[in-house]
Amino acid sequence: MNETEFRQKLKELLKGEFGNEYNVEENKNLIYKVIIDENLKYEPSDPRNPKRGDYAFQTDIAIVKREGNLPLVIIETKYGAFSSHDVLTYSTKALRHKEIYPYIRYGLVVGGEDKIDNRFFVHNVGLDFAIAIEKIDEADLKRLSTIIREQLESAKLLLDIFVKKKKVKEFNSVIEIKT
Repeated sequence: MNETEFRQKLKELLKGEFGNEYNVEENKNLIYKVIIDENLKYEPSDPRNPKRGDYAFQTDIAIVKREGNLPLVIIETKYGAFSSHDVLTYSTKALRHKEIYPYIRYGLVVGGEDKIDNRFFVHNVGLDFAIAIEKIDEADLKRLSTIIREQLESAKLLLDIFVKKKKVKEFNSVIEIKT
C-alpha cells in the first residue's frame, strides 16, 4: 500500500463513520491567508471555493459540517515513516489554517506504523492529535473515530465561542498519550 491508497481507503472508511452529519473530503483546499487589495476587496474573492496556490493549502482529508460546508477536522496522512520536515510542514499548515479557522482541529494519521516517533513531539506546535495505524482494522478505525469525535466536539465548542461571542470561565486542554 502507498500513501495515496492509504488516504483513499481511510477516507472511504471515515465516510461510513461520519457520513450522516459530515462530509469526508479528500484534497480539500483551505484558505491560509486573506489579503485586502488596493481596492479594499478581499483576496481570495471566493472563500467558499479557494484554489491551491491562491492563498490556499490542500489538505489530505477534511471532515466538513454538511450544513454550511464548514471544515472542522483536518487529517494529514503519511504512510510509513514520517520525517521531521513532515511534522514541521503539517504543523505550520495547521497554524496558518487556524489563523483563518480558529476552531479547526488538525491531526496526523500515520499508516503502516505502530508508533508515533519522538520527532513528532520535538517539532510539533500546531497539530492537535496524531495516531499510528499499522493496518486499517476494526480496532484502529474505532480508535481513530473516537479521536475524531472528540476533536469534532472541541471544534464545535470553540466555534460556539466565536459565533455566539460566549464568555467562558474556564478552558482546559487535556493531552492523552496511549502506548
